Amino acid sequence: MNKLLCYSLEEIGDCVCWIDDKAEFVYANATACRKMGYSADELSGRKISDILQSFGGAQLKKVFSNPRKTRHRLESGCVLKSGNLVATEITAIPYKIENRQMACLLIRDISDAARAKAVLERRIKLEDIVAGMSSKFIKCSPDEIDDEINRSLEQLGQGEEVDRAYVFLIRPEGLFMDNTHEWCAKGIEPQKKNLQNCWLDDFPWWMKKLKRLETIRIPNIEELAEAASAEKRILKARNIKSLLAVPLVSGAYLHGFMGFDTVREKRDWHDDLVKLLKISGEIIINALERKRTGVVIQNKIDDLQKVADMAVQMELEIFSLKSKLEKLEKK
Repeated sequence: MNKLLCYSLEEIGDCVCWIDDKAEFVYANATACRKMGYSADELSGRKISDILQSFGGAQLKKVFSNPRKTRHRLESGCVLKSGNLVATEITAIPYKIENRQMACLLIRDISDAARAKAVLERRIKLEDIVAGMSSKFIKCSPDEIDDEINRSLEQLGQGEEVDRAYVFLIRPEGLFMDNTHEWCAKGIEPQKKNLQNCWLDDFPWWMKKLKRLETIRIPNIEELAEAASAEKRILKARNIKSLLAVPLVSGAYLHGFMGFDTVREKRDWHDDLVKLLKISGEIIINALERKRTGVVIQNKIDDLQKVADMAVQMELEIFSLKSKLEKLEKK
C-alpha cells in the first residue's frame, strides 16, 4: 500500500512535500523537485525555511500545536534553485506518525494571481494619484504649476516604484530639448543638470517614435534594437535598466515627454498602468500650456500697461507744454 501511495504521489501534477518536527524536508515528489529545480537528495534534510521564506519555526509550531485544525494555509515566497522567487500558497496538514510529528505540504504556484493582484493594487493607487493631480492643477495659479509638477512626479515615481521621474520639453524652434522637471528616489543621482540643451538629432530612433505620438516602453535596455544604438549608448551611460516615456501632446503637437526609469532593477509596465500614466502626462502638459498662456496674457497686459503709462506721461508733458505756452502768450 505504501508503494502504491508513493507511486500516486510521484504521478500527480501538484507539489507534495513532507516535513518533520525539525522543519526539515523528508520527502518531495517528482513534481515538487521539477518545479523547484532541486533533486530529491538535495531537498532531503534541508531546512524548509531555506526554500519557503515565510515558513519558519513559528508557523510550524502553529501547525503542530493545534491538532483540531486539520489544515493550515499561508502564502510564501518559494526560492527556486535558479534563485528566482515564486509566490506560492501552502496547505499544511499535520500528522502524527509513529509518535512523531510530521506535516504534509501541498504547494501551489500562485505567481500569476499574485502578479494580477499587484497590478490591480498599483492601478488603484495610480488612479488616486491621477485624480488628485487633476484636482490640484485646476486650483493652481500659473506661478505654482512648476512646483506642483515636481510634487506630481514624486507621487507618480513613488507609486510606480521607479528610480527617476522627469519631464523633457522641446524648445519652440524644435531643435533642442531640456530636462525641466525631475524627481529621484533616495540614493539616486539626479540627472537634470546634465540634460540641458539636448540636440534632438542625437536621438533619431527616440524622436521618430515620439513624433508618431507613440509610447516608448523598454523593459530591458540591453535588448534595444540596432536602430536605437545611439539611445542605448546614452541610456547605459546613466546605468538605466528599464524605461517608459509617454509623449506630451497638446493640439496634436508634440511638446516633449514624461519619463520613468529604473537603475536598480529591470521592470515592465502593464498596459492599464501605461494608459493612466499617459493621462497624467496630458494633465501636466495642459497645466504647462495654461502657464504659457497665462504668461503670454500677462505679457500683453504688461505691454498694454506700458502703453497706458506712456500715454499718461505724454498727456502730462502736453499739459505742461500748454501751460508754458499760455504763460508765454500772456507776456
